[in-house]
Amino acid sequence: MSGDDAYVRTLAWLYAREARAGIDLKLARVEAAAARLGHPQRAAAALHVGGTNGKGSTAAMLDAIVRAAGRRVGLYTSPHLVSFRERITIDGVPIAEDEVVEGIGRLRRDLDDARGLTAFEVMTLLAWITFAAQRVEVQVLEVGLGGRLDATNVVVPAVAVITNVGRDHEQYLGDTITAIASEKAGIVKPGVPVVSGACGESADVIAARAAALGSPLSVLGRDFGIAAEPLQDRSAAAADAAAADTSAAHRFAARPQHTLVYRSADGTIDGLRIALAGRHQRDNAALALRALELAPQLTVTPAAMRAGLAGVRWPGRLQVVRRAPDVILDGAHNPAGIDVLVEEVRALAAGRPVRVLFGVMRDKAWPQMLRALDAIAAEIVVTRPRQARSADPNEVATAAPRPVPVVADPMHAYEELVARSGRYDVVLVTGSLFLVGDVLAAIDPAVARDAERERAAARLAAGG
Repeated sequence: MSGDDAYVRTLAWLYAREARAGIDLKLARVEAAAARLGHPQRAAAALHVGGTNGKGSTAAMLDAIVRAAGRRVGLYTSPHLVSFRERITIDGVPIAEDEVVEGIGRLRRDLDDARGLTAFEVMTLLAWITFAAQRVEVQVLEVGLGGRLDATNVVVPAVAVITNVGRDHEQYLGDTITAIASEKAGIVKPGVPVVSGACGESADVIAARAAALGSPLSVLGRDFGIAAEPLQDRSAAAADAAAADTSAAHRFAARPQHTLVYRSADGTIDGLRIALAGRHQRDNAALALRALELAPQLTVTPAAMRAGLAGVRWPGRLQVVRRAPDVILDGAHNPAGIDVLVEEVRALAAGRPVRVLFGVMRDKAWPQMLRALDAIAAEIVVTRPRQARSADPNEVATAAPRPVPVVADPMHAYEELVARSGRYDVVLVTGSLFLVGDVLAAIDPAVARDAERERAAARLAAGG
């Protein structure tokens, strides 16, 4: 068997387990497994990031900033856009195929073929044993689903971050904001600082949990935040940052006469620029900076904070992949995320026609998502992401506020939509990170190779 075959077969074993066991939120299994492995999750200081939207971007910012500070960092996120290896990175580099094979092999040997563990629990344990073996100094962990019973919640972090709370995964987390907030707040640990961007009743739930556990709470907008301020009132460093800014965020939205300034009770950091587009990324960046302020053992300087935010990469979030027409990829996959996206695209399009390619998973609230997109769309085309959980596009189309065409194959749908768009149009691909991954694979040969290997593993897992 070649190394390539070993990797595909390893993924197939994992994906078959995912299809068989599904989602089963319990901590006891992964706690016991981690103990048998010698508690690898304790090998490095942890930054734990939960929330409904923005947690991946916030985790990516934390990773970029701590790396800019000269520390060796492991980042664990989910899901992946194209390749499973994206989920586990060390110093910004995805885990190697042979590390996946060896790591899963070890888990199967040491844990009785990982009996009883869900696929996500196996993935989380793989991240921890990889980070321990690679001697990372800091691990940034994105919650997979919820928080209280998520596999990542075995860790006791230096700081916990909750980006916000909205409706998503209601079949697992509850059908009210209060219930969902209770699950998200489950990552708060006794005495561990918590940073929150939640508002309204969800903020009250998080505050009550933090108070009960004696965990210092910092709230976005009350205790810290990032704002644009007139450039002439800021430092020379701020002026230099604005002049040098060639990021997507700057090209589309930033105003050269302004600079971004972070303020908290612990000080002010000016001259900031954020490589990720969208005003909402200011909130994510503020959450990341406050978390690092509350983890003094990591010794992250303002210079590292500036460098990390300026260099962060997180594909599939307001990502521009071509011009004339402008093509924007964004993995927003719930109503709250789509609402933010609509406002950003409305500003970026500046009156130009917006043509939307939409595909979604069957457990998502697509009628609400389509209604929001309809407000900015000259045209909506519904397709089906190449993922087993994707919704039937014909069923999705019936929920649209107006008649919309269906092109089942996402590659054909994307190519046809771009071909009939004018050079000044905006093409927006959204509804699912999986659809974004499909389009990335269509336009980048290197990404296409990874996508084909994922499909081979999926076919093998399904017995095909």
